[in-house]
Amino acid sequence: MFVLNFFLMTRTANLNNIKLTRFGVLQIMDEIKNKFVGKWKLDRSERFEDFLRECGVNFFARKMAGMASPVSEISVKEDDKVHISMVTSFMTQEDCFKLGEEFEKDMRGNKMVGKPSVVDGKIIIEYTPTDPSIKPQKVTREVINGELVQTMEIGDVTCKRFMKRMDSEV
Repeated sequence: MFVLNFFLMTRTANLNNIKLTRFGVLQIMDEIKNKFVGKWKLDRSERFEDFLRECGVNFFARKMAGMASPVSEISVKEDDKVHISMVTSFMTQEDCFKLGEEFEKDMRGNKMVGKPSVVDGKIIIEYTPTDPSIKPQKVTREVINGELVQTMEIGDVTCKRFMKRMDSEV
């Protein structure tokens, strides 16, 4: 099993600020490449409409999103950036980040700051809105029994989306 503490780390006086050595980053990137890289198609969802409602998405957009069959593609770029895209017929969402470095994202017109990490073989991104009236979100991706399981949390709502790996020819 993959545990961040297994890797060589340099800790600063502030324990919330953990810096990975180059060796640790390379091992994490290998883990991501072996488990996550590829194209994944949505198979089923649990509480997706509840999640969207909690995000403030209107009725029509929730119904459209619920009928969509998104494809997620995960890749690792040469500069150690992880790229995650989610594509449907009516929208595309993308995250591109280096582990341990915050990044900015626009989610339906709301500015968010994403904080990515990898813990126990799971890619976790915590999104903090710049507007305090918007709720923070957490997205966890893990591979369980060959499926990519994306768990999305906002408020007291937890949604799970299960994706199957697509054949390379598709």
